[in-house]
Amino acid sequence: MRRGARRGTRSTAPLIAFAAAMVSGRAAAARRALLAARRAGLPRVAAEETALMLVLHAGYPAALEGARTLNLTWPGRARRTREGRPRDWMRRGEARCAGVYGAAYGRLRRAVRALHPDLAVWMIEQGYGRVLSRTGLDPATRELVAVTVLAATGWERQLTSHLLGAVRLGASRRAIRAAVAAGLSGAPSRARVAAAQAWKQAFGT
Repeated sequence: MRRGARRGTRSTAPLIAFAAAMVSGRAAAARRALLAARRAGLPRVAAEETALMLVLHAGYPAALEGARTLNLTWPGRARRTREGRPRDWMRRGEARCAGVYGAAYGRLRRAVRALHPDLAVWMIEQGYGRVLSRTGLDPATRELVAVTVLAATGWERQLTSHLLGAVRLGASRRAIRAAVAAGLSGAPSRARVAAAQAWKQAFGT
């Protein structure tokens, strides 16, 4: 376990709380989490990146509302990112996705390609390359945000994958458990059942 990654996941707990609150529509809790992030000395760009990540697992409405809540709570101006070209996104996305999925990476690519070849390209190019490989948040924290949102929304299969991905990218088991708990705060009962199943699949307990 990388020591730097473990320190980072502990210090970014307010970002996890922000993501969880936005997914469940708890605006007041989201504002409190952002204020906590600011008091903790986290850079505003980390909150920006957390809001942008909501696009992937919660959709554009959640990301738009997250960015709006951030602007109202923590004044500032986000800067346009120089993201490169689609071929750059694909290269970065392949590397990041392989890091998350480990030995299961090839199997994942084949499975998604079988579902729809365009979806397989979008997943790597847009998801892992254009979003998850951005600067502003370290890879372990990005996985914890993903875990939080997937726990909140009850997507068991994807949650299982990202629980394991968080471990591979250096998050501690304690931080992962806290991310799941944050996501389940205010979540429906079906999400709690899915999270319990995902945890068992990933960790066997």
